[in-house]
Amino acid sequence: MNYRRIFVLASLPILLLNLYGVIREIDWLVDFTEFLVYLPFFIGFYRKLDFTNINLNAFLSLSLCTALFRFFDQEKVVYMLSMVFSMVAYIFLYREALKYTKRETANKFILSFFIILIVANAYFLSGHLQEMEVHISGIVEFGFYSLYYVNLLVLAVIGLIYYLNSYSRKSVYFITLVMAIVFADVFRDMAVFYLRSTSVSFIEVLLRYSAVLLAFYFFATREKKLRLINLV
Repeated sequence: MNYRRIFVLASLPILLLNLYGVIREIDWLVDFTEFLVYLPFFIGFYRKLDFTNINLNAFLSLSLCTALFRFFDQEKVVYMLSMVFSMVAYIFLYREALKYTKRETANKFILSFFIILIVANAYFLSGHLQEMEVHISGIVEFGFYSLYYVNLLVLAVIGLIYYLNSYSRKSVYFITLVMAIVFADVFRDMAVFYLRSTSVSFIEVLLRYSAVLLAFYFFATREKKLRLINLV
């Protein structure tokens, strides 16, 4: 069996504990397993990761800081600080994707499809932000969340550009990772602000686990020669 798959399988009991914590509303168990799940992935992918890559190091470090700060996220300041770590981590994530993206003259069909996807993503995120606005106290906090979701939108746009520009296995990991991140963050804020439900938190945990796994696959996979298409 593939060395990496052994440690991916080893992470499943941690995921089950995480889900159990969600169902039983054991916050410390949820936070602990969310942090612990990085360990089997780190061991399993260690040989394939390039630790001279600043984007990899920054993304992993900031993601671990985010998971660590969630132990104390009952305090609003700490919760928002963990979101700052996430926001900066996403910047390093899309910096990595941009390394493999090249600019080309636009094809009308692809450009139209691309614009439709951007508009759909923007509409979805703005609608979610409007639902949150009722429960947010103060313009400063609303501005912070707006900035956070603009950053998510940029991540989604770069993910689409990279995927349409490359069609490599690495780009597939990246666009899937981006989708998992965006929806996990949306479900997280839904559970916090306007739809407090175990099922919502359950889905967020699954998406968050998938995002961590896909991030390791993304950084561990080499980019093959690009199959460029007419994009931007």
